[in-house]
Amino acid sequence: MISGFMIVKNVLKQGYPFVEAIASALPICDEFLIAEGYSTDGTFEVVQRLSKSNRKIKIFRQHWPAVRRMKVLGELTNAVRKKCRFNYIFSVQANEVVHEGSVDFIRALPEMLPNVHSFSFPYLHLMWSYRFSQEYRLRFAKNLPGIVAIGDAWALGPSRAFIVSEAFKSLRNPRRFLRLIGRGVEWTYADSANNNFSKAIYLPRPIFRYWSLFPRDCLEKCARHAEMFNLPRFNETINVLKDYIEDAPAFWERASAIARAGVLGINYPEAFRFVRKEEHPKMIQGFLSDTQSKSYYVREEILEAIKGL
Repeated sequence: MISGFMIVKNVLKQGYPFVEAIASALPICDEFLIAEGYSTDGTFEVVQRLSKSNRKIKIFRQHWPAVRRMKVLGELTNAVRKKCRFNYIFSVQANEVVHEGSVDFIRALPEMLPNVHSFSFPYLHLMWSYRFSQEYRLRFAKNLPGIVAIGDAWALGPSRAFIVSEAFKSLRNPRRFLRLIGRGVEWTYADSANNNFSKAIYLPRPIFRYWSLFPRDCLEKCARHAEMFNLPRFNETINVLKDYIEDAPAFWERASAIARAGVLGINYPEAFRFVRKEEHPKMIQGFLSDTQSKSYYVREEILEAIKGL
């Protein structure tokens, strides 16, 4: 059985497709835990409604610290991660939608590879329907105490206590020490992560991670990142994009170009920059057809569908 989990705070205002993210993960999970950070924008009311309509969804409220540090998100995620009851855990963030073509495959992984402790999945990063990056993220694992959310919760990984324990064990066994060092060099330069402890899995469809789906939400997120991480380049991005907010095609073309030029961006050839609407998860396709709305909105048909997931 599988426990899914997510943290949310004011994600409605920020334009995260969190309802769709929850709906996409529910068929995989036997319980889905949401840690809600006392939102002031209506997020709590939405997830509360979800929990009343589907018994898998359980809400836990937690205060977020005023201090803004990258690792705070990891700490908050691990607080709810500890509440997971089942054999496997699946970490989902509020802007990540599992494609329906991969649901059964993920659900079957524990049976397919019962000796593997953790799994990395392919993630496709998008601005609306433009891709700007892709990577593997370790987000699915056995519910072992040594596996936790690391950094700003971008991935699961070994806890500090587990790493220290393994390091001390290796000091008493030179052969083990050399094996760990060699494996570390291999992972650093080859990024294989493909052994009995951890495997990178090619899913039928990647997990779609949406930086933003609507223009005003994109500007809101840029402003939040500029404040949280003290990055002036996000204010520069706002200045470039704000004049195009009424022209969605021009807005997204420029926004995606800025994203591709960032630290983690990939300079895709023009033929590969755009993802066709029919390739996205079905529950997102309606948003992609809506070129009039400027911000994310909760749809009644998705709320209704969650009752049966």
